[in-house]
Amino acid sequence: MLQVMTASVPAPPRRRFFASKQVNTMTHETDALCNEIRHVCRFDWMLFERIRLTETIIIPFALIGPKGLFLVLQNDAVVKWMTEESCHVIDPMHGKKVFSPHPINQSKRIVQMVRKTLKKQGIVIPIHGITLFPNAPQMRTERIKFPTGHTFKDVRAFIVSKKPSPVQEQERKQVAFYLAQQQE
Repeated sequence: MLQVMTASVPAPPRRRFFASKQVNTMTHETDALCNEIRHVCRFDWMLFERIRLTETIIIPFALIGPKGLFLVLQNDAVVKWMTEESCHVIDPMHGKKVFSPHPINQSKRIVQMVRKTLKKQGIVIPIHGITLFPNAPQMRTERIKFPTGHTFKDVRAFIVSKKPSPVQEQERKQVAFYLAQQQE
């Protein structure tokens, strides 16, 4: 069973003037992710939103289940072309320019931080990260070792591609407890 854990009580749905139809406050991306994950992860998976590791690092989504911990990171840069060493971003004034810091290095750093903090608590499980670039649907990548994608459908394919490594239920509960404490 997929469980979506949120730390705060959601605000009541807003109503538009002169209409009886209620406006949904859930974002389209969150809804799309939940629907995609439900197709892959039918049992024993928990989804966490907006996890704050430090003052500057926020993980948009984390998914814990039998295959491990999956961090879904998001980068809003409009990337045109990316290699392991450089990243070219569209700049409307000057054409292309090199983006620094490299978004993949930032993602790797976040995955390492999560791995290190869980290890300090005595939890050693597989931790996988994927970075989504929703504003770059035509992004070309060359020799990128870190998983990247454009939409949440890429997250689904990434989860399916991982070999199942049995993560015990007790470890999943420990990770879920830690993630719940770090939520905004």
